[in-house]
Amino acid sequence: MRKKEFHKNRGFTLLEVIISIAISSLLLLTLYFTFFSINRSIDSATEGQEALETGRVLMELIKQDLRGISPNPKHRFIGKIPNKEEKEPDSRIDFVTTSYMGSNPFGMSEVGYFIYVTDDNKKILVRRESKEVKDNPDEGGQNFELSRIVKSFKVSFYNGTEWLEEWDSRTQGRLPNQVRITIIVMDEKGKTKEFTTDETIPGTL
Repeated sequence: MRKKEFHKNRGFTLLEVIISIAISSLLLLTLYFTFFSINRSIDSATEGQEALETGRVLMELIKQDLRGISPNPKHRFIGKIPNKEEKEPDSRIDFVTTSYMGSNPFGMSEVGYFIYVTDDNKKILVRRESKEVKDNPDEGGQNFELSRIVKSFKVSFYNGTEWLEEWDSRTQGRLPNQVRITIIVMDEKGKTKEFTTDETIPGTL
């Protein structure tokens, strides 16, 4: 006659429970850091993409206006530095264009680009636009905010032999051969991206 075999239901020991909890906590901690690391990477990439797209769009907008610039000597072209006392002063440019992006798509429009500094020292890139063509293209019109992440806006002008920081077609007697636009944009983390383009003025070469 066989003896009945009794098997005791053996539970987890305290040591096994502690080890299981420790392993689970480690796995959860790893997942937590992995998740937030991916999130930070996505946020960083999004911020960088925003700065990249802003720079590209602004450059294209300015280039389109410059490509439609009026060669009429009566239409004044002005490039200047409004606040020369600043450590790194920004530029301002105003001219007459036939660009279709102007408020008067079937005729001449005045456009201008400049930096407006707010009371709390924030910079805003502004595009000025007017349907009326006047003697001074930097007066009147309507201002449109383009971007609040532009750190620097600089313009220089090529006369055929050298680059100049300022230009007045009335003084120079003509338009510049080329215009160089340099824009620096800054994302929320303070990282900057620089965009530069040289645009040839139609009919000057």
